[in-house]
Amino acid sequence: MTISLSTLDPLIASRSLLNHPFYLKWSKGELTLDDLRIYAKEYFHLVERIPGIVDRVRARVRDRDLQMRIGESMREEQEHVELWKRFAKSLGISEVELTAHTPSQKVIDAVQSLEQVAEQGAEEGITAMYAMEAELPKIAETKKNGLCAFYGLTSEDAQIYFDEHLKEEKHLAVWRSFEVDNDRAQAAASTSLTAQNQVLDAVCEKCGISMRC
Repeated sequence: MTISLSTLDPLIASRSLLNHPFYLKWSKGELTLDDLRIYAKEYFHLVERIPGIVDRVRARVRDRDLQMRIGESMREEQEHVELWKRFAKSLGISEVELTAHTPSQKVIDAVQSLEQVAEQGAEEGITAMYAMEAELPKIAETKKNGLCAFYGLTSEDAQIYFDEHLKEEKHLAVWRSFEVDNDRAQAAASTSLTAQNQVLDAVCEKCGISMRC
């Protein structure tokens, strides 16, 4: 049985990153600037790998028009890597420091699981990306508001990555144009959500933040 990806929205909401302890603390102003610096360096490993994940999906799609649209999404994801560098810069992290940082093994493993699910097939990769991007506008708004309200990070460098992710509907429309097998989609979405939460789990461990916060 094939389904539209919007069918997965309740599953995605049930494991929303907005409910993760790290983002809850962010939205309450309970993180330190050092916490945000750790986050910026650890999360960069995912940000810089997303274009490659999208390219894996593009390579497995047969429809030429959809291939072209996914290719455009990939190019935008490459631009987002540079925007993340600007966010890190606003926290006092140089590009040299950011790119030289070795993330924790838990982050590396999480990103590898996303790469692996994208290599399973077009349906799995598209579902994994949809599960990653479906809530990005809400997440970006929460992050942006927190940076302004609690951390004094109001510069363009601090905000532009999150501003760009307020406009995620274009990417979501690409993924939603593809119907997927229900069983494969459920498994791929679950893998994607687990990996995304694992990245934040790793950040909490590095920051010494209780997972029960």
